[in-house]
Amino acid sequence: MNAYSFLTTAASQWPNRAAIITPDGSTSFGELLERAEDAKCALFEAGVRPGMGLGLVAKNGVEFVAGLFAGLASGAVVMPISAHLRAQELTRMLELVPLAAILHDGSFLHELPRTTLHERAGMLVAMRSREHHLRVAPGVPNASVIRFTSGTTGSSKGVVLSHQTVFERSAAAIEGLRLVSGDSVLWVLPMAYHFVVSILTYVRYGITLVIPPNESPDEILSTAAEHSPTMLYADPSTVQSLIRSESAARLPHSTRVVSTSSGLYPQHAESFERRFGIRIEQLYGLFEVGLPIGSIKTGSSNFSSLGSALPRYEVAILDTSGHALPPGHLGSLAVRGPGLFDAYLAPYRPASEVLVHGWFLTGDLAVQDYDGCVTVKGREKSVINVAGNKVFPEEIEGVISSFPGVHACRVYGVERPESGELVVAEVVPQDGESVDTSALAAYLTQRLSAHKIPSALRLVSNIERTDSGKIRRVINA
Repeated sequence: MNAYSFLTTAASQWPNRAAIITPDGSTSFGELLERAEDAKCALFEAGVRPGMGLGLVAKNGVEFVAGLFAGLASGAVVMPISAHLRAQELTRMLELVPLAAILHDGSFLHELPRTTLHERAGMLVAMRSREHHLRVAPGVPNASVIRFTSGTTGSSKGVVLSHQTVFERSAAAIEGLRLVSGDSVLWVLPMAYHFVVSILTYVRYGITLVIPPNESPDEILSTAAEHSPTMLYADPSTVQSLIRSESAARLPHSTRVVSTSSGLYPQHAESFERRFGIRIEQLYGLFEVGLPIGSIKTGSSNFSSLGSALPRYEVAILDTSGHALPPGHLGSLAVRGPGLFDAYLAPYRPASEVLVHGWFLTGDLAVQDYDGCVTVKGREKSVINVAGNKVFPEEIEGVISSFPGVHACRVYGVERPESGELVVAEVVPQDGESVDTSALAAYLTQRLSAHKIPSALRLVSNIERTDSGKIRRVINA
């Protein structure tokens, strides 16, 4: 069993159907298979063999997709790497994962010591020295891909999926996404972070990827107008940029808009619907699990809720002893279903040692109502303790972000021995705008309980984010 069959089957069933549409033109499934075969040959000639680790660095487009399938076809364990990764982050990854080679499209910015370069079909193979030609994740039979988690509150972890897991997860994802063969998806997220329940799944089921020239709101809107995609797959930052866009262009009403990656502030969901007349659907995804929760099944009108368990998945709210809590009680969000991850790397921990009675604990605190809808309150590690009260940064950030002139914000706690923690907020003004902190403080006072009001509002030029675009949390500053 190898997920490369997703591409070979698609090329057989729909050889002339567009697999990927970019500003440079259209690539059919048949042409995509040819590109992947060329890259596979380049990997073999360079010395990549089954079980070896293969890094993949490529921009959103044909090269990334072809390279991903080429790596799977070669039997390597593929680890997509963002082209924007910092040198320190890359060094740590290479210490944890003995990559034998890196396949890239020329966008890889870092030099690797003691490598041999091979070039074919527009792709470069940086082959590392023989001491790195090791079997990656030998404890996972038929390992296929590795991805590091976002690490918003600490060090990220390498997550390993087998080919069997990819098969199970993509079959569940297509049900949750409600897409069918012949549909199209306007793609704006980094492929290096979204490739199992999206890129691999789309190819498997004959769904066309439409990629705009860049992620600016004007280009997204014009590309949507030109191609009328079935779905725009985006994240909260994309939603915000579309709301603030001065373009007169509209999204086609036939296009579904799905937000994933992190929670969407209710204020932004409401603003988006007012502007475009389209209700945003939300998906809750984790690389360890897939897409277990979403509002796309129910069409929930509660913008604070992520929705309920998607087909094939179960959701529970657990207490500290691992017992299920009744509706309305705050606890640890747990999910289970098909395609759960196989293992963590460095230190190696199989999923069987991580799961609790088959449940994966997400690290989020949440409540579930009587209809099964889940509302995430915040990350367990980022909760602020204010005089015995639990304060969730995400709630405060949602209110701050709705204030005129605010581009981004981050809320965290600062320890104060005599009374727990103080709430501190960092605020980034929009370009060309100013934020009156006194007016903002009054705005928050009208909308938040007294213990949630930030003791300090700090104007900053930027907020540190993970490479996948999530806010990097400050814990116990």
